[in-house]
Amino acid sequence: MRALYITQEYAPLFAEGGLGVTAGSLPAALDDGHDFQHDIIVPYYPWLVRRLGLQTQKLCDLPARTVARVTSDASVHRLLDHGGSCEILLLRADAWYERSGIYRDEFYLPFQDEVERAAFFGWCVAEWAASGKRTYDIVHGTDWQSATALAHLRERLPRLPQVFSIFNAHYRGELAGKETSSLGLPPRQLVQLLDSAGPRPSLLLAGLQAADAAVTCSVGYAAELSVPSDSDPLVAALRRTGIKGIQLGVDEELWDPRAHGRASLPFTAATADQGKQANKLALQKHLSLAQDVSLPVVGVCSRLVPEKGTDLLLEALAPLLGQGRLQLVLIGPAVGPIRSLLAGLAAEGAKRHIAHLRSYDQTAAWLAFAGADLTVMPSRVEPGGLNQLIAYRYGTFPVVSPVGGLRDTVVDIREDPTRGTGFVIPEHTARSVRETVVSALDWLGGNAHEVSRARRRVMALDWSWARTARRYAEVYTDVTARSS
Repeated sequence: MRALYITQEYAPLFAEGGLGVTAGSLPAALDDGHDFQHDIIVPYYPWLVRRLGLQTQKLCDLPARTVARVTSDASVHRLLDHGGSCEILLLRADAWYERSGIYRDEFYLPFQDEVERAAFFGWCVAEWAASGKRTYDIVHGTDWQSATALAHLRERLPRLPQVFSIFNAHYRGELAGKETSSLGLPPRQLVQLLDSAGPRPSLLLAGLQAADAAVTCSVGYAAELSVPSDSDPLVAALRRTGIKGIQLGVDEELWDPRAHGRASLPFTAATADQGKQANKLALQKHLSLAQDVSLPVVGVCSRLVPEKGTDLLLEALAPLLGQGRLQLVLIGPAVGPIRSLLAGLAAEGAKRHIAHLRSYDQTAAWLAFAGADLTVMPSRVEPGGLNQLIAYRYGTFPVVSPVGGLRDTVVDIREDPTRGTGFVIPEHTARSVRETVVSALDWLGGNAHEVSRARRRVMALDWSWARTARRYAEVYTDVTARSS
């Protein structure tokens, strides 16, 4: 069964977060253990292709298309020698994608024409899929940037089964204030969208209306999205399709604490206590922090944004950092308000206990998960969450908000010492975050044998992509059976 997987990111080449990680892992896991063969189609980002020295082969040109008064040619290319098992197709349209970021500019602000660009991308993907150059048995779109492809394909290939994955419904491709008639959506799909959306039309809703099945990143987030609401048209659309929560997985090769040849020092569950101490010293040295194995380290690899609760994290940890009770390692870009909070902490004298890398760095990330004692995720929204699962691989304990996939995957050690895997923050306040972190630090400094047992327990958990792929294979099979 041949599948077309539509995405804006593909790890490790073009990625910012979970969308890219999933594209780099899930289709390959479905192909490996199930009867599927995936093509993955992603935008051709010229600046990244040049930077990485990638080689491509043009497969075909697509007709010129005008969206929002921008007329552009497009072409489909095959990515050569990328080392993956799936075919990677790149949709080239330099008028839309010759920029310095995937989603945002150099100030970390979203591109103003992100909706129009997604509308162009979706039309091109549908044009490719309907061209007959490849025949697909199912199409899998991811997040709102793929929605227009599903809308076009619903009209052009109405019997083609469609699955739509929602990674974060906070981002929808809002159409309020946009000239919707200029986006080139199929007239019937556009009328249906505007009739049902009220004041909140979005490309995400358009994708849901076209899809046969909807999936999101965890059982918990699926429940959150399904909470009845008279003001959110998304809920009504989900009542039609239903939504299944499937927890995302972890790349067990990329995040392997036993791996040699990396900055992180290899260790196993049996040697985790010594291995984590050695990696803590390596992390502190790498980031020019005081080298002290007895000093707790909190490691955070994430976009530093309010949605992730970074403001709560910094406010919560400020007194502890000021007292020199812990060190904080941050890896990821920060939006303006978070940068201001970090500057305030530096002015208050906590700077010597904080290391912040402003962009993702794989070497530092390996060291952070291997050397940190805790990773803290006080997220306001967390559809699936990968960092808590990566932390488990390295015997690092997550401190999390009880939302989305975090609620599904973290059992509070204080409530269940025999099954516990981390610590749950009861309220979305800085005080609650701080109290939970202090409780976790007290536990870490308490019974060493209990900590070692818990560390071995979390390192043995199975959150592999093979596990996730089994659930997605069931969705694919069900959708194609219903459409036959």
